[in-house]
Amino acid sequence: MSTSLKLCLLLGSVLSGAPAFAQTGSAPILAARGAQNQTPPSAAVGQDSAASAPDGTTDTRDEIVVTGIRASLSSSAQVKREANQIVDSISAVDVGKFPDANIAESLQRITGVAIDRSGGEGQFITVRGLGPEFNTVLVNGRVMATDNAGREFSFDVLSSNMIQRTDVFKSSVPELQEGGIGATVNIVTARPLKGPGGFQAAAQIGGIYDRSRKNVSPDLAATVSYANPDKTFGVLLAGSYTKRKSQTDTIAIDGWINGRPNIVQSIGGVPTMITGSDPRYPVTGNANLPQSLYYQRAQEERERINVSGAVQFKPSDTLEITVDGIYSRFNISGVTRRLDNFMAAPYFQPTFDGTNTATSLTMLGRDFIAQNPQFLAANPDLTNNGVNAKVDHVYNTTNRKSDSYQIGANLKWNPADNIELRFDASTTGANRRSPNAYLVYGALLPYNYDFKLDGGNGIPSISYDNNIINNADLMRLHYMGIDANRSRDRGSEYHFDTKFDVDDSILRNVMVGLSYTERRKINRSFNNSDTSCTYCGYQVPIAQGLLKPYQWSDLLGGGQNIPPSMFEVDPQAFLAYLNDPATLAIPSNGRTPAQQAAFAAQVQALDGGPFGVREQLRGTVNVRERLTAGYISMQFGNDRWTGNAGVRVIRTQVLSSGFDTPVTSINNTPGDDTLQYTYGPATAIAVRSSYVNALPSANIKYSLTEKLIARAAFSQTITRPTLTDLGVNNDYGGRIAVPLSSGGNPNLLPFRSTNYDLSLEWYLSRVSYISVGGFYKDLSDFLELQTLPVSRFGRTYQDTRTRNGQTGTIKGIEVGAQYSLDALGGFVGGFGVTGNYTYVASSAKRDQTLSDFSCGYNGLSPHSANGSVFYEKYGISARVSYNWRSDYLRNCRDSQSRPRNRSSYGQLDFNLSYDLTPNFQVYLQGVNVTNTLIDEWSAIEERYLLQQETGARYNFGVRIKL
Repeated sequence: MSTSLKLCLLLGSVLSGAPAFAQTGSAPILAARGAQNQTPPSAAVGQDSAASAPDGTTDTRDEIVVTGIRASLSSSAQVKREANQIVDSISAVDVGKFPDANIAESLQRITGVAIDRSGGEGQFITVRGLGPEFNTVLVNGRVMATDNAGREFSFDVLSSNMIQRTDVFKSSVPELQEGGIGATVNIVTARPLKGPGGFQAAAQIGGIYDRSRKNVSPDLAATVSYANPDKTFGVLLAGSYTKRKSQTDTIAIDGWINGRPNIVQSIGGVPTMITGSDPRYPVTGNANLPQSLYYQRAQEERERINVSGAVQFKPSDTLEITVDGIYSRFNISGVTRRLDNFMAAPYFQPTFDGTNTATSLTMLGRDFIAQNPQFLAANPDLTNNGVNAKVDHVYNTTNRKSDSYQIGANLKWNPADNIELRFDASTTGANRRSPNAYLVYGALLPYNYDFKLDGGNGIPSISYDNNIINNADLMRLHYMGIDANRSRDRGSEYHFDTKFDVDDSILRNVMVGLSYTERRKINRSFNNSDTSCTYCGYQVPIAQGLLKPYQWSDLLGGGQNIPPSMFEVDPQAFLAYLNDPATLAIPSNGRTPAQQAAFAAQVQALDGGPFGVREQLRGTVNVRERLTAGYISMQFGNDRWTGNAGVRVIRTQVLSSGFDTPVTSINNTPGDDTLQYTYGPATAIAVRSSYVNALPSANIKYSLTEKLIARAAFSQTITRPTLTDLGVNNDYGGRIAVPLSSGGNPNLLPFRSTNYDLSLEWYLSRVSYISVGGFYKDLSDFLELQTLPVSRFGRTYQDTRTRNGQTGTIKGIEVGAQYSLDALGGFVGGFGVTGNYTYVASSAKRDQTLSDFSCGYNGLSPHSANGSVFYEKYGISARVSYNWRSDYLRNCRDSQSRPRNRSSYGQLDFNLSYDLTPNFQVYLQGVNVTNTLIDEWSAIEERYLLQQETGARYNFGVRIKL
């Protein structure tokens, strides 16, 4: 075996979590933190196929030269094989060439990993049924700040071209940073001293085509590195620029109201109000009626700039210094257009199926009210509370302006042959601004309209009169919300790790380490919530020329009784009209002309005018978290087995700050059912909490034969509440029928899990293997976003916030394999297959239950599978992949405190490239090429919630390598 290949294999095992300091028995995070020992993809290219067997002898298997996809699969297989814990990995195919344009979309090909998408792009991951908030994501072994409200990491902020490998650690060791009950994911960027040396450069020039927008946008990336001949100094720089235009079409019901609301029945030709206690009520038990039905098109322009770099200096064989950094700017400029119909009691002549789900109903229009004066006299709230038939046109800007960075330094020193010391320091930050406008204008309709749960092809429908809903003369001003919320995340980490090798003993080495981490997240709320209902009630007309028709005849393929168009506006011109003193002088909300004049003077005197954004202190979330940790880990082993055992102890200190702003009055909007709140003066408040966790863990790996490995693992892990869930904030809103409240919960405890793992792995070659494993998690204090009925201000509110209290178990089986046919030679030898299947079962016990359904865990699909067929030969590299997961619960208590479930989803992707020359390649990638739709439902499949289309996406271009 060549010296260079031996070094590559050693470095591969270092990063895999096996020997970072010796041939066996080290910890992955020591190698990963700072990415000191990154193995480049070229290391997997076998110039000599001999490799170190588990017992340290030379493996003289037949020589196989692997490149491209096989190099990536080989590198990933070796990471898995050499690790001393349960881990899976995805490696770059070549310098600056990750298997997919999106990191999360590559990770979904790992056993037990599923993803959630935003705008058709992979954004969050779920591992073994546990969602993004329960998985720790590290970049070069360190936490990277996020612009999200919580800790969950958005994979769409990073370009895949700068990533060399991503590891998914499914079992824990004391050296591994705590926080991931599902898994800990480490994203590793490239290092110049670990590459082939000299000057290296790669560039990608391409474009992105979204079929839904029929638009091409740029996709550019480059990586440049240099290392001197002695490998004592190296520098690397990578960058990318991506711009993408996307479109998401949706038809949705905004939750199902569960209860016995008033209805109107025609009895003997006379409309009669029927209450829930009336024996003529059409259902026994609670009825389920839709809150609203809307048609929506969201269009976004996404722009992402990434830069990463590393400088390495190795003045001697015993000292290595690395300084690295990464920067991301990710901006989304979006517009959502929505045609919305709120439905509220009383419902006219609803019909129900055997599940008590409304299959049809009628909303009462103004003509019905006028034609039935006796009925109106007996039920005056029909007009006062605005429950007439109405339609809302919504123009909503959805902007996300974010940037994030991480800067770190790592020093590795070997003062003696059997001692290694590492010190790592880093700082990270993220900022987000969301300047948005939510503009609502609509009409009280003169006619009744009908709702049907199945209006065609399983899609609900409303019986619109398109000539009326698109008549600008009928449109009136309604709700106007403007906001400019800000988020700031800052963190710093300090790690000191030591390792002492032990000779001639079953004890191989001992590792001891200390760390200190501080993180602070601040969310500030800026909006016009005190004047958002200035025009509620559909009373103030709209000036001619402000409303413009927007055609969407092809929404979700068209048809299905979808209105062909709606109105949109120029936000700036529309806001100017709202702020016009003449508009403000028009009486509304039941005010007399004199009262309206006083009100107009009051709101015009506000900072920024009536619709200027003002900081709402009640929405402030300011949470600081300090973590102090220490660990000891011992590595054991002999020629046939290796193992590790130890404990990590962490003290967590949390300070949650904000403001208490009491509600002084609640008013019903005349002519509408929107609630308006008045708040008293803000008072600063703070809540402190602290706790200590001791987290033991043990892993053992046994080589049954040269190719067959058995593993077992035990650990206790925690996931802390996400920082913004710990806020002291409270907010209120909603309508008369459904008051809403939300906020933080500073008394949350960490979610705890005791974990057991077993696995068996059979390695057929450097590329091919079969693995099967089982896992069991015993859970307590589960953290979950819940919407529960809570009594406030003499009303029952649907209160949404994260809560503890759930206990239960998650258990499952994972089966994975990859196989290359290269031993067959010829054309057929270019083929290979990869695939995996995961089965997860769960049980959950909640403190609160609802009588007509039970919930498991959010994000858990009982079944998930991924399969790929690839071909690589004669300059062709091709892969077709299908990823599938069964239906799963998105949230146990979502809109109207009812469950939100997503139906099973399968997506077909492909990658195709051709090497015109050894240094010049053309490529084409397709994502969701069959345009699979997303479907969601509430509690039972009969209760439709959503159908959504994101469309297919194609990446294409050329790659150049120097």
